[in-house]
Amino acid sequence: MADYNRDDRSTGALFKSKNMKSEKSPAMRGELTLTKDLLRQLVDAVKAGKPAKLSISAWNNTSKAGNQYISLAASQWVERGEEADAPF
Repeated sequence: MADYNRDDRSTGALFKSKNMKSEKSPAMRGELTLTKDLLRQLVDAVKAGKPAKLSISAWNNTSKAGNQYISLAASQWVERGEEADAPF
C-alpha cells in the first residue's frame, strides 16, 4: 500500500459530505496538502506570468473504519509535448 502521509508528496483526500444542507452543498469535502517544493514551483510559474496549474490524480479507497473516500496526489501541470514524462 502506498504511503500517502509522506512529507515529500503533495496529497489529500475527499470524503462524502455528511451534512448537505441543500442541493448546492458540496457532495464531498477534504483537504490537499502541498509540499514546499511544489508550492515554490507554482510561485515561480506565477512570477513568470503563467497560471498556477496543478495535475491531480485520484483513487477510490476505503478507510480502516469502512468509509469510502477518494485519495489525491498533486504535481505541477506539464503540457503534453513539453516533457517526455508528462503526467498523463
